[in-house]
Amino acid sequence: MGNSDTHLEGQIGIPHTIVFAEALSTPAALAGIRAGRSWIAESAAVDLSLTAVTADHNAGIGERLATHGKPVMVRAHIRGVPSATVSFHTDRGKVHRESLPDSGVGTAEWHTTSEDSAFVRIEVRHPHGHMAALTNPIVLT
Repeated sequence: MGNSDTHLEGQIGIPHTIVFAEALSTPAALAGIRAGRSWIAESAAVDLSLTAVTADHNAGIGERLATHGKPVMVRAHIRGVPSATVSFHTDRGKVHRESLPDSGVGTAEWHTTSEDSAFVRIEVRHPHGHMAALTNPIVLT
């Protein structure tokens, strides 16, 4: 979970946690957190999506993807981090890295299988290395 202990003006809400919830309510938000359907962003300027797709199924952050032995394409869409580096991480560590355009809007893709990767998550970093976003994993079965 991302949060801040703010003591200076202008820092409230930096960082924060984004939760995918079924409704805008406390029970729904807590269910989303329990399910791992969340990610951390340094500010509201950062937005992303992460999906894993086979020929028949797809899953998002905090979900499980039954691959049935088929190849998996993992795609990350990022907005709000100019010249960012996106790295894909699995149970084997960092497995792929791509740079995004100066505009701060871009897509990174990586291919794997459930035999090679038990899960996949991403980190988005600024050019100087500071973290801009971090996702929970998508589990591949």
